[in-house]
Amino acid sequence: VTMQQQNEQVQALIDTERCLVGTLETWPLEEIITWLHQNERSAMLRIGLGLEAGVLFVRHGQLYRCEWGELEAEEALLGLLSLTGGTFSLIQRHPPEAAPNIGIPTAELLLRLAIARDEQRLAHAC
Repeated sequence: VTMQQQNEQVQALIDTERCLVGTLETWPLEEIITWLHQNERSAMLRIGLGLEAGVLFVRHGQLYRCEWGELEAEEALLGLLSLTGGTFSLIQRHPPEAAPNIGIPTAELLLRLAIARDEQRLAHAC
């Protein structure tokens, strides 16, 4: 094992245990998902609003599971994306094994969200 390989292994260990905490007012959920996707990150993301919490699982930049209370999949994601307040905890590591409940590729999902947002703006502008 070369010194460079050892450094890469150490950096990988450091990267896998990083945690970032913040508010959705400073970093909206859609931007977090976009960042995870563009950088092909694996993470578990907890979104908190009062006593309620939503959880998103991302593997190699692909969002594959979302839960929020009784809601699951795209329905839970749409609910979480509508939040204007709350906190997030982003744990950069491989998420636990869980059955996927989101079947849409993340790039397509982000495109659909952008289109829906633009349509809402146009509807409110008229």
